[in-house]
Amino acid sequence: MREIRTARLILRNFTAEDWSPLKKIIVRYMASAYGRYDSQWPEDDEGIKGVCDWFSKGDDYLAVCDKDSGVLMGMVCMNPTDREGVYNLGYIFSSDYFGRGYAYESCRAYISYAFEVLGAKEVITGTAAENIPSCKLLERLGLSVVKESTASFCSDEQGNPIVFKSYEYKLMCESWQETIKTRSVKDE
Repeated sequence: MREIRTARLILRNFTAEDWSPLKKIIVRYMASAYGRYDSQWPEDDEGIKGVCDWFSKGDDYLAVCDKDSGVLMGMVCMNPTDREGVYNLGYIFSSDYFGRGYAYESCRAYISYAFEVLGAKEVITGTAAENIPSCKLLERLGLSVVKESTASFCSDEQGNPIVFKSYEYKLMCESWQETIKTRSVKDE
């Protein structure tokens, strides 16, 4: 079981009861301008219950909850890759909580956990170049673009692949430690 606490948030393992708020987050995300660039998530009750059940059986996917109310605001994940010491960061948040620093706070906490507890050597992730908010978040977290390419994870309504420019980001443990030293408390 994992639980990570920040000033305002609790990152915890998913439970079966999280499926309904998770469904709301996923449905809104998939309907957003950026959802079309991601792997497709199920949006029906049974599909989301299955995802939630799968999330609850491991420690990689964590529910991001308001510390005071317990409300599920989003999710973060830190998946080990097939390369030793390399973890892949992912996140999705309810649009109700955009612009308040929750994604930054939770991702920062999980990255710190990966380097300090899991022994990560590097954290990687990717995003569509058009997803400017995600690009800004990753750069604020200290990740740097290491590769630009084209990607296609899904198709449009006519079945044509949606091809888009994507960025691969990376953060090395040494760079993270330097970032932590230079960031002030007000950055929280």
